[in-house]
Amino acid sequence: MGVKKWAAFASALLLSLWFSFGVLCSALGFRNTPPQSSPFVLPIVKRDSLLNGLHLITIEQRNTGSVAAHLRINSGGLFDLAGKGGLGDMTAGMLLKGCGGLTAKNVVDTIEQVGLTVRITTGWDSTDIVMGGPADSLEAIFDLLGKLLISPSFDQKEVDPLKAARIAGLNQEGQNDAVAVRRKAQEAVFGSHPFGRPARGTPESIGQIARQDLIYFHNRFYIANNSELAVSGDVTAEQVTRLARSKLGAWKKGEKIPPTFRSLEAQAGRRVFILDRSDEQPARAAIAQIGFSRRAEDYFAGVIMADVLSEQVSKITAIHAGTTIETDLETRLLAGPLIVRIKAAPSDLAGDLNVLLDTMTGMQTSPPTSERVESAKARLIASIAERLKTTAGAAEVILDIETFGLGKDYVITFADRVNAITPSDVQRAAQTYFKPKSVAIVIAGSASRFESSMKKIGTVAVLK
Repeated sequence: MGVKKWAAFASALLLSLWFSFGVLCSALGFRNTPPQSSPFVLPIVKRDSLLNGLHLITIEQRNTGSVAAHLRINSGGLFDLAGKGGLGDMTAGMLLKGCGGLTAKNVVDTIEQVGLTVRITTGWDSTDIVMGGPADSLEAIFDLLGKLLISPSFDQKEVDPLKAARIAGLNQEGQNDAVAVRRKAQEAVFGSHPFGRPARGTPESIGQIARQDLIYFHNRFYIANNSELAVSGDVTAEQVTRLARSKLGAWKKGEKIPPTFRSLEAQAGRRVFILDRSDEQPARAAIAQIGFSRRAEDYFAGVIMADVLSEQVSKITAIHAGTTIETDLETRLLAGPLIVRIKAAPSDLAGDLNVLLDTMTGMQTSPPTSERVESAKARLIASIAERLKTTAGAAEVILDIETFGLGKDYVITFADRVNAITPSDVQRAAQTYFKPKSVAIVIAGSASRFESSMKKIGTVAVLK
């Protein structure tokens, strides 16, 4: 598809976003003024807050017969205690193991009886509790939320089996070469920085977590003024405020802790780590470096940069039938990892690695083609369109704006800012962020095959 066709596609897609943009404009306090020909009926979006600092966001969509509540605490695994990686994730995992006088079985029974779905996840920057159910379950949702947030029990009888299950799961994951190369790559790049370990911890770090650590993490970071609650569906803002005051008004507030970890510098040269494996299976590699923050001023150019890299390398290596390329760009409050993962036949991997490194260098010396940039821009716009298809997705976007401090005009200006990116902007981003001469490369493959050839790329260490 040519540049003009991609531009036309992006423009047409923007017209289809009036509904979703209208939802968020209302949520962020802007007047929504779609064209008169717009076929969309915009739901009512309102904001409020409690005295304890909890922000309330309501997206009204009446007569749907369902409701969803998304509570986000703006702290996650970044604040795990030293040597106790996975503490934030373990704390979140314990919430459903007893709270507010309910045993773990009582909690499960309540969820089943009311017909709720519950999902609790922990990332580096946040902890998310998402509950959904029929419209008449709203009070039950708030009641359970209040118990989870205010008075979890952290019963030692529940802590021990959860730790055992987590350790067993992590041990099993560690047998997967795709997981192993990624873990080692992050460790090589970030060292003792929190990002140098898995967000869910390691078997060793989980083993060090005690009940008192869980209580500490909950008391320190599960605070009302560090959180937002987005409720969507068949609900009114008045209902949300009333129930929030009743069920969450007693939730404590406290001192918010900003992420003040030291910045990391790129390594002096390339390092290659080989996890010695049989030569009879596909080889895997992870090429890792420090990326950039979600709040970077050139964030959109950086995202397009990563997309173009993945597309160019995939096209060149397509001559190798068994090669797959996946790029993981994790943009967080702090600069997270940029990792390119390769799966290939052992005979092809070294060549694929050279293609990747050469492409990174090439993007720094010459701008990508307009067609590649336009294609990446269209995919980026389509990605937010997909998130905005539902009120639950719109709520997630609003929460991201709050978590990362993206500004009230984020969605309003999203498409314009993306479409303004030029090939020269992408080249500048590549010059700023790509570090092809100092990446960490981890290979799961035969040491006898790769050790000699990898010495031409960087210093080599073989790990048994």
